[in-house]
Amino acid sequence: MPGFVQLDHLISLLDDESKVVQEAVQRELMSIRRELPERLQLLDRPLTSDEERHMGRLLEPARQAELEETWMRWRWLDHPTTQLEEGLAQISAYMHSWRTQAGELSQRLDALAEEAFRDQGRMDARELSDWMFTMQNGTVRFRGNTKDYYTPNNSNLFWVLETGLGNPISLCCLYRLLGQRFEIDIKGCNFPGHFLASTELAGRTWLVDCFNRGRFMLATDVARHHPTSHPALDEVLNRPASTEAILLRSLRNLDEAYDRVNNTGHRQVMRNLAVKLMED
Repeated sequence: MPGFVQLDHLISLLDDESKVVQEAVQRELMSIRRELPERLQLLDRPLTSDEERHMGRLLEPARQAELEETWMRWRWLDHPTTQLEEGLAQISAYMHSWRTQAGELSQRLDALAEEAFRDQGRMDARELSDWMFTMQNGTVRFRGNTKDYYTPNNSNLFWVLETGLGNPISLCCLYRLLGQRFEIDIKGCNFPGHFLASTELAGRTWLVDCFNRGRFMLATDVARHHPTSHPALDEVLNRPASTEAILLRSLRNLDEAYDRVNNTGHRQVMRNLAVKLMED
């Protein structure tokens, strides 16, 4: 009980005007940050919107430092898709909320895969794309966010899972991560200007435009008809994008997105992660 009384007291001081008090509250919150969401659930009332905002503000330095310290741990994993999931989970958890932990992304993807299996059973790459991106019973599960293309949230997989909206790279990554749970080999294609997914089906290489309703295109046709067709494009189409390339492209998207909304703090965090990736 004393712990909860202390937490109530800390919450009452979140907006205290004294700098000394703010620093003391910040230290206390940082010391219990891991168990804080669970302890808050046991209180008699939820936090108000202002309290949520103040809590996030005070915890931000610790969250940023932790992200930058643990960022490259995805390199320790032994499979490119697992590495990608870990890297995106870290970025997305930081973006989403001070309550969110990176490990929650795998749980949500597992739940989505179970839903897909209940609906359709085993699926190949095209069937999974249809389940995710095409109209079924009057609704689409995931689609390109054409109305707010540059919002940073489009790169946050927690937000994408909650809203069904994303940008080309986040939707392709979601398709790949879900495909792994069906043992479908889906890779990324670092196509200039518009990220695509890539998969083998019936002995042929297909590119999948997840932003545009999961459209399937033969890689040979894209290479032949694209306006910028040249030998280097053939290499892009036939060489899967590495985990490093996908994460770096995502970070650069976020750099631009945060610049558009004048969020210099988050923009600098994404730049720091990109630098660590390129230097490693």
